[in-house]
Amino acid sequence: MNSLKFLHFSDIHLDAPFSSLGSKFAAEQRRRDLLEVFGRIIDLAKKEAVDIILISGDLYEHEYVRKSTIHYINKKFSEIPETKVFIVPGNHDPCISNSYYQNFEWSKNVCILSENRTKVFLEEHNACVYGAGFSNFHEGTSLINKIEPADPRYINILLVHGTVDLDFKDSRYNPMSSGELALLGMDYIALGHFHNTLRGVGKSENIYNPGSPEPLGFDEEGEHGVFIGRIDFVSKEEKKLQVKFEKTCKRQYKSFEIKSDCFESDDQIIDEIFRKAVKDENRNDLVHITLKGYTMPGYRINAANIASAIEDSFFYAVVNDETVNQYNYEELMNEPGLKGLFVRKMFSLIDKAENEKEKHLLMKAMQYGVEALEQGKVEVL
Repeated sequence: MNSLKFLHFSDIHLDAPFSSLGSKFAAEQRRRDLLEVFGRIIDLAKKEAVDIILISGDLYEHEYVRKSTIHYINKKFSEIPETKVFIVPGNHDPCISNSYYQNFEWSKNVCILSENRTKVFLEEHNACVYGAGFSNFHEGTSLINKIEPADPRYINILLVHGTVDLDFKDSRYNPMSSGELALLGMDYIALGHFHNTLRGVGKSENIYNPGSPEPLGFDEEGEHGVFIGRIDFVSKEEKKLQVKFEKTCKRQYKSFEIKSDCFESDDQIIDEIFRKAVKDENRNDLVHITLKGYTMPGYRINAANIASAIEDSFFYAVVNDETVNQYNYEELMNEPGLKGLFVRKMFSLIDKAENEKEKHLLMKAMQYGVEALEQGKVEVL
């Protein structure tokens, strides 16, 4: 019986700018991290002896990618000449007129699936690989309309980049439903676009999205990697799908909350961060420290000072202060003068806050207002 083994990854975004890090050194190192992870993926394909590699979009950043990076990608593909590489362009690397997908001589084992080529038959595996890729930065209508239903006599795989089962009334990223995908009769649907992992979703439980193999932001916490899969004919009418997840990420994004009823000094907070967050397994990671709770009256946290004290313990660290000064606001609210009136007005706004962020900002504003009324000035660090 025929079988097909594959490696599926997506959304590595090679040469992403990482401008949010605010450091040229950190941004450049993160771009090197992505290249290293890409190399790991190719090494994993060799180790697992896969027949094909499936890349479901956003392989690189069209606006930022260097030609040297394209040459590196192609060199790695050329190192596995017996392994077919299938790519569908995504919204960050669309197949537009000045795209490297159209203006670069790729290794012979690489196949770009686009609107001009949506299907490839692999005779040696009795398999068909279909693809629906972006030809613009936005695709407001579903690209799978161009895909023909699969022939059940073959192993059938669909590569597609886009959104599935979301409110896609105004979506610009290839909106689809799992029901529409199920009608195509595929044995495996290699999805891309989401940066977090989806396993076996949809009616046929065969839609898989590996997420980004290296996380790209604090909304992508946890381990990241790729899927290794195998499809076997177990009879003329039945096929079996097996999929496993393999970790590939070099770093992780992690968030920590440090909370106290009464912070008294930056040193106290630094000691608490070292106790809770500074561990050997976190030293190569990007961490977001959120300070919550209360500070003693008159003490103002210096977040930049705290970040500087812990920066050598992580690859990257950012400190966000969400504390509130420890005034007795209930007591102040009952005062007859201007201070009491101000606190009462602020609490009426806080009660109407639409979310926690707005509530926190209003609490901070009340803290600064009380300080200004008491001291005649306010210092904001």
